[in-house]
Amino acid sequence: MAIYHFSNQIISRKKQQNTIAAAAYRSGEKLLDERTNEVKYYKREVEPITHILAPSHAPNWVYDRQRLWNEVERKEKQWNAQLAREINVALPKELSHEEQEQLAIEFCNEVFVSDGMVADLAIHHDNEENPHFHVMLTIRPYNEDGTWGNKQKKVKEMVNEKMQVKALHTTDWNTKEKLLYWREQWAVYANHYLEKNGFSARISHLSNKEQGIESVPTIHEGFVARQMQKEGKQSDRIQINQELKEYNQVVIEIQEAKREREIYRRNEKFTRRFTPTEKKLLREAAKTLRLFVNQENIIKRKNQLQKWQYRLEFSSDSIDKYKKLNRIEKETEILNTAEVILENEANRFLKKYYPGIKRDELSRTQKIELVEATVSNNKLLSLSEIENVTKENEKKLIERELNGLLNNRPHFVLSLQHEIRNAELEFEQLRVTNRINFADESTIKNVPEEVLNKIRLVLNHKGQMEKSLELMDRLYDYQLEEMFPNWDGRNYLTLEQKEYFVMAQEYYGRTITPQDFANPPRKYSKEDQQRIILYLYKMNGENDSHKQIQYRDNLMSEYPDFQLNNKSYLNMFYHECKRFGYEIGTDSLEQLNNIVMGQFVREGEAAQLQPSDTFTSHQSDSQNFIPPYGSDFFSILESAIREADRKWREDEFEQKRRNKKKKRKGLDR
Repeated sequence: MAIYHFSNQIISRKKQQNTIAAAAYRSGEKLLDERTNEVKYYKREVEPITHILAPSHAPNWVYDRQRLWNEVERKEKQWNAQLAREINVALPKELSHEEQEQLAIEFCNEVFVSDGMVADLAIHHDNEENPHFHVMLTIRPYNEDGTWGNKQKKVKEMVNEKMQVKALHTTDWNTKEKLLYWREQWAVYANHYLEKNGFSARISHLSNKEQGIESVPTIHEGFVARQMQKEGKQSDRIQINQELKEYNQVVIEIQEAKREREIYRRNEKFTRRFTPTEKKLLREAAKTLRLFVNQENIIKRKNQLQKWQYRLEFSSDSIDKYKKLNRIEKETEILNTAEVILENEANRFLKKYYPGIKRDELSRTQKIELVEATVSNNKLLSLSEIENVTKENEKKLIERELNGLLNNRPHFVLSLQHEIRNAELEFEQLRVTNRINFADESTIKNVPEEVLNKIRLVLNHKGQMEKSLELMDRLYDYQLEEMFPNWDGRNYLTLEQKEYFVMAQEYYGRTITPQDFANPPRKYSKEDQQRIILYLYKMNGENDSHKQIQYRDNLMSEYPDFQLNNKSYLNMFYHECKRFGYEIGTDSLEQLNNIVMGQFVREGEAAQLQPSDTFTSHQSDSQNFIPPYGSDFFSILESAIREADRKWREDEFEQKRRNKKKKRKGLDR
């Protein structure tokens, strides 16, 4: 199981330490200490994997390990100088050696090297149960010309009417905040690699106490302690760890007893009955999959495996690829078996406690969810509660599936339709260019495999987007039913119109009512709008990533509820600003248009801001996707309501006419 370990120490001359010896020990290389003319070498049974990573402005000689650390020793003159920082990190043992190496390199490059440090990385696999890496980092920064920079700069300041000289660090590498950031980022990167490679295990930089775990963390034993144990000597560190493990085992047993008592209390009225064979299979599944087997975890794991399989299918053939595909197939089979067991048990449960319910009309997940809700509430559910559970379950499944299809991208209906059209055009272009007639197999035989693969990808993407539209339509229907339970006209809205009502609710935090059309709500004042636009404009126009982050932080600090990464929210903000364009001024409006151009045109999503014909009679210029200054989001909604009500009345009239006709025919007979 993946564990979290991230320790930090300073290698300093004050502690009589030497960077040449430290680098030689970690890398397994013979290194000459030019100051003492001694060769440092520590033989290792398993050769470490080593890399030196450096920022672009560092001199070329930093890639020579011996010269790098000799230069550090030469540059630092003081008896108590800080020479290097060393960080020791445990790698997730679930990952292969190659994946561990990629993870370590990516983390060091993006967290340390991008900040200006040179990183001397050494990955150790001496013990397969304890894969880890050491990284030695330079403490002194480099100037842009490749020369050594200063660790500190001296400034003068008046204190009690006396001039004093104060030393300020030129970097923030020694701060507590930076260390906490590094620790957090390691958990982020490691968890990303675990998820990317199909593992459910996760690590956390938080302490056991912060995570609500009562057990006490063990201490780092280290090589010396383990060597003493091998030689039959007693080590205080290993003895302490042994006592902590025994204590933690008692804590675990107490927690498990509490859990069992709680489960018994919850289930004392409604007993769940698995057969001995089912229990055995579920235990084996939990052990193989390394997760607690319930419906939510099964769905989550299946989605992870599908994403993993999709990435592998279009990668080049290799033994490793087929091993991974084989593993995906086996895990999927285990998950399917577990899901069938849960459904069978749910059928037995529902038959006993809900004999009148029509089980055939419920999906597998709805059955299991009903059982979970009954057990957790320890009571039989009413008809309205059952309906709520089944609806919520379907909504959850739609959202999960939609999120998976869109790969976590915030698409809109119009944007998806735009992607479908592009996919159709690309497919037709490939077909015509390669003279393919799918009704004639002979036209396909000589088509290159890479072209056929591209066609498959295009069709797969088109299918995903079409399915996304269907799921969105169902999801919006549920949301609109909650928002307007007494308005029959909602069933006559187009998909684009439904989306606008949902967007309005998400933005204002409440359902829009007819009264709002006469006096539309305003989320941000004139000054707020101008200030937010200015921050967004500076962020979009700034090339310096540090300044971009600064503007972003300022925006989020002043307006914490502003959903910067939610395109639907930005779209609503855009419409609100346009409605009050006469107040915020032409400069802000021009900046706003530039922001929208940068955000949406760059991503090929201009269509999503352009109202469809069902919303307004205004015909936008095809060369200018920005709606006119006079366009009003609430007039769009009002128009949609009028149109939906008209369709509903026509449908009602037609239905009454048909009923009268049937009645008349019955009387004639």
